[in-house]
Amino acid sequence: MKRTASKDLQILIKAAHAGGRVLRKYFGQVMDVTEKSTLADFQTKADLNSEKSILKILKKEFPRYNIHSEEEGKTNKNSDYTLVIDPMDGTNNFVIGIPNFSISIALLYKNESVAGVIYQPIIDQTYSAIKNGGTYVNGRRIKVNNVIDKNKTTVAYICGYKIDRDYLGKLMFSLVGAGCKRVLYNWSGAHDYCLLALGKIESIITDNIEFHDFAAGKLIALEAGAKIIDFSGEEEKDYTNTKFILSNASEINKYIFSIIKPLQEGR
Repeated sequence: MKRTASKDLQILIKAAHAGGRVLRKYFGQVMDVTEKSTLADFQTKADLNSEKSILKILKKEFPRYNIHSEEEGKTNKNSDYTLVIDPMDGTNNFVIGIPNFSISIALLYKNESVAGVIYQPIIDQTYSAIKNGGTYVNGRRIKVNNVIDKNKTTVAYICGYKIDRDYLGKLMFSLVGAGCKRVLYNWSGAHDYCLLALGKIESIITDNIEFHDFAAGKLIALEAGAKIIDFSGEEEKDYTNTKFILSNASEINKYIFSIIKPLQEGR
């Protein structure tokens, strides 16, 4: 049977829900953590078992596809298609009992996502997108909002674990000082892309995070109508780029870029 984008998306959703059942089972328990790259970057048995449940489905349905998963790593089968999996984005939130964490799965053709799913298991929200097919939450189509007033702008900041703390402080101060209504630093970047797609926030600054953290979220935001530029202020043309600004409108992108530009020059 010939594969279709919608059928592939349903498989990604099935896998995300399987991982979600694992996370719901463990949520609220006291968890042992294993440190990875830094003190803030760690894993638990919930991450690992979520990933096992996800991969069990994906490997069966897509046996010839490459795999890029946060915990298991990369498996290269010389395919043009790659499955990119984050079995739990927001592990720190999970461990301390904040119910803001999600599962993120993307299907890439070469270096660009063609389907993506982000699932928040505690509130049972499934965000999904197919390239050129729009973005949906629990089957309902969603779009970014049309706010262009900088004083009504909520911007989320997502960064890697090794971000310079001094720079982080300066950036937060600059965003607030420039008139942004609110700055979010949620420790769960995947869901921030969903908030943008849902029209709840206006912009996201993504600053050098791992590919699995945004592979699905970038597509979900773009298919909901978000505009994207890189850190030089130009339209982004490389989907794998790890530094970019996504906003509901070009005007907001320009506004956010004007704030971060002098800070970038001083890094």
